[in-house]
Amino acid sequence: MIRALLLQLPIPQLNYGKQTGNIPLAAACLKQAAVDIPGTVVEIVPESIVSYLGDAALLYEILSREPAIVGFSVYSWNLRRSLHLAEKIKEAGNCRIVFGGPEITPDNRLVRSESVDFLVYGEGEAVFRHLLQDDTFWQKKTAAACADKLFQSNPSPYPAGLLEPEIEDMVLLETQRGCPFRCGYCSYGKSRQHLTFKSAPLLLEAVEWAAVHKHSELYFLDPTLNTRPGIETLLEKIMTINHRRNLALISEIRADRLDACLADRFAAAGFSWFEIGLQTINPQALDLMNRSTDPARFLAGVSLLNERGISATIDLIAGLPGDNLDGFKRSVDFIVENGLQQDVQVFPLAVLPGTDFRTRSRALGLIFEPEPPYPVMATPSFSGENLLEAFDYAEARLDVNLYPMPGLDIAWRNPHKAGKWLSPDHYVRPGKRLGLSKLILESVRSISDLQELAQKLTHPYQVFIGPNLNDAAFTARALEILTTANPFTPLEVVFIEPRDVPNTDKLLEAVQLKRPHFLDLDYRYLLPAPGNRCALFTLVTRRQSPRFTGDMQRQVFWWDHPNLPELSDLQRLAELDGILVDSPCPATQLKAWQDLFLPHAAEYLSIGFADVSLQQRWLLLTESESFYPGAFEVA
Repeated sequence: MIRALLLQLPIPQLNYGKQTGNIPLAAACLKQAAVDIPGTVVEIVPESIVSYLGDAALLYEILSREPAIVGFSVYSWNLRRSLHLAEKIKEAGNCRIVFGGPEITPDNRLVRSESVDFLVYGEGEAVFRHLLQDDTFWQKKTAAACADKLFQSNPSPYPAGLLEPEIEDMVLLETQRGCPFRCGYCSYGKSRQHLTFKSAPLLLEAVEWAAVHKHSELYFLDPTLNTRPGIETLLEKIMTINHRRNLALISEIRADRLDACLADRFAAAGFSWFEIGLQTINPQALDLMNRSTDPARFLAGVSLLNERGISATIDLIAGLPGDNLDGFKRSVDFIVENGLQQDVQVFPLAVLPGTDFRTRSRALGLIFEPEPPYPVMATPSFSGENLLEAFDYAEARLDVNLYPMPGLDIAWRNPHKAGKWLSPDHYVRPGKRLGLSKLILESVRSISDLQELAQKLTHPYQVFIGPNLNDAAFTARALEILTTANPFTPLEVVFIEPRDVPNTDKLLEAVQLKRPHFLDLDYRYLLPAPGNRCALFTLVTRRQSPRFTGDMQRQVFWWDHPNLPELSDLQRLAELDGILVDSPCPATQLKAWQDLFLPHAAEYLSIGFADVSLQQRWLLLTESESFYPGAFEVA
């Protein structure tokens, strides 16, 4: 019996319990492809587990299943962490490791590792079947194979129970492979020169399943849905299934290739949102990326959607070859002047492996980070300072915060475990697996205790330093132990009314996170200077004057008065980064305060609660669509 284990690691984040969008659709397709192979068991580590366990706890989860093969779906955000786990799996025993996914390309040297036995280029179903059935096939070390027949004949993996749509309340539907366009920055079509389409009956079967099971959203994964042949007929049939419009359909389209007739059908079928890549209106940049865009037709297409109540998110890219700061500003102005600024995403150019821009990077003069997500640092016409100015301009002109600080969630009190000044360590059960999400340090704890706790941490986790613990050397040693066992798991350190202002530079010297961490580069423009973005430091204090204002530092006012704050109090504390409500009022009174202040949640400074259950209630009131309640199940 061959036991193969498949997993996909999530995008790193600094708020525990947030939805990650880490849906292992590729793994589900691989399991489907191998269903008829005798003597083979293929398991997928569920999203609810893999997305919320730290490095050490996830490694234990993998090894406990005793797989003979472990397959990783590799993206820019999880490459380094996948390599780390592969190395640890190899150290633990005789297990074969296979990597596949968008990050696995012949030109990406970062994926080459002694810990990885096989690299799959492009779609993986056909290659995976070979690996399961032919032991000599592993000797090839790399392979690519067309999987058209498997893709076209296999239904959606959701009805077979291979995925957990309840986490995001979303169903992903892959309707085609390949892309009719060859944009220089995009890796979508790099592995195939032709398009393959799943049959309409299989697509409609999946839509009906999602509607019957009352899921809220269905995402068509086509890179450009409105170029699919026969889309009009397919939409007519979807109209019948989704005639009550209970299922919100979403996808990506080219707005400049949309007409009124097709827009009507999208609306009638139940489409509520499209992501639309404008990227730039600079003709030279468009020419260099091999993308033609007619601004007038683009505006007409977006207008057709708006007239039918369909929302649009518009994408822009900063740092494109051929563009400059003035050209980027004109693209932003184009959006604002045409009233399209309601929902805009702005990204720095990522020079991805396998793309035309990566191949031509030297000729184009692109200077970019060699580590994921490979953000551009400068071009011949776009300096590093220009990129900073570009994001500042976009935020001011669009009236949006493109890189917000992590949400305020620093609850530590457990009302069911009273006793100490601080509550005991807080454990949760994501996917029914034990995880330590809040480690409480009221006093010095033994090294062996910390080493054991480091094996149980969630992704991410928090360390709370109590007011009576003033041993900076112990705090540094504790962080060193925790991060050594979890070198790719972000964390937040929360200081409760410390005697002295913490020296975070010294603490960062002790932190053993692998650098640059993905968040260090992905959140580069959160702060003016590059540096740490994966360890957050929060100071909780009764002092009202700001004194903890460095990079990745925030100061929160500790409201422990018998009375609850008024709006005037929130206004008075506006210079700080938040307020932590820890008033000794009955829970019913605090819940009533939450309900009363809910309309003002986004108007003033961030609001948090010291009580864990009240904090979770507040999160679900203010950001219900962003969190997965199952991640908060208390152990």
